[in-house]
Amino acid sequence: MTEYNNPIADNVAIQLTGELTSSELIYVGLDEIAYIKEIIEDGENFFGIFAADGEQIGTASEFELARAMTMQSDLHPVNVH
Repeated sequence: MTEYNNPIADNVAIQLTGELTSSELIYVGLDEIAYIKEIIEDGENFFGIFAADGEQIGTASEFELARAMTMQSDLHPVNVH
C-alpha cells in the first residue's frame, strides 16, 4: 500500500507540459487521486468518494473511513470543501 505520511512528498506540484483542454484536464490524476466530499443520500449525511472525472466510486459514513478506503485502493485522498 502507498504511504501518505511524508508531508513534503505529498505536496509536490504536478508538472504539466503544454496546454490541456478542459476535457483533457479531467483525466489528470484519474488513476491517482480520489476526491472526498460530504454528500446527502436519502436524507442522511455521508462522505462520497469521487474519481477525478467526477464519477462516484464509493460512500462512507465517516470522513476517516472514506480516507482509509481511498488509500486501500492506492489512491491519494483529497478533501473537497
